[in-house]
Amino acid sequence: MLTLILADSELELIPEEMIDDYAVRKNAKSNGKVAREMLLDSNFMHSSIERIFPGESRRRGRPDLVHLFLLTALESIPGKEGNLRVFVHTRNNEVISFNPEVRIPRAYNRFVGLIEDLFRKRKISSGDKVLMSMESKSLESLLDSLGDVRKVLMWPEASISTVSEIIGNDREIAFVIGGFSQGDFRSDVSGLTDRHSIFRDELVVWTVASEIICGYRSKHSDAR
Repeated sequence: MLTLILADSELELIPEEMIDDYAVRKNAKSNGKVAREMLLDSNFMHSSIERIFPGESRRRGRPDLVHLFLLTALESIPGKEGNLRVFVHTRNNEVISFNPEVRIPRAYNRFVGLIEDLFRKRKISSGDKVLMSMESKSLESLLDSLGDVRKVLMWPEASISTVSEIIGNDREIAFVIGGFSQGDFRSDVSGLTDRHSIFRDELVVWTVASEIICGYRSKHSDAR
């Protein structure tokens, strides 16, 4: 089983400090939403983020990164075969778990609506089946819950290896990928000493996920 963890992802509702911002309220009104129940989205709120959280507008509010990561992972062959576990850990220590049968909307606005619904309800179900669930949990607690599985941190400053070299003969392996576009991990990752890079330059999160998935499937072509 391959496990992918998108860690410290910049996925959050509008922070309390931004609720009364004029541009945020205008955005909420135009979309028929309540400001405090909306996702922070730098694509539409860049100036507001910069005004209230100076220097953070290039990092915070990136649900688009999570969207592309999930489409890449859950629509992959291992994802469809049930040989892939996916978790999204957020900057505020929430962990989202996914049923392999969930289908993430391809349209970005529908994805945003789905995640906003998840923040309100804490789970998304279809009949008796839970497709997505959210719980308060730190990255460290999530990693501990995986048990005795090899855990690898994708780290741009680490020595470069191929995905095949990193995986070796391990079938049970978890990769931790940073879910942010700028800066470093907010969570304490000092315990993750098994660190690797796969390219000389930093890569976007969905490219890293794609390379890992393809490398794992190639390494264990008989995995089901």
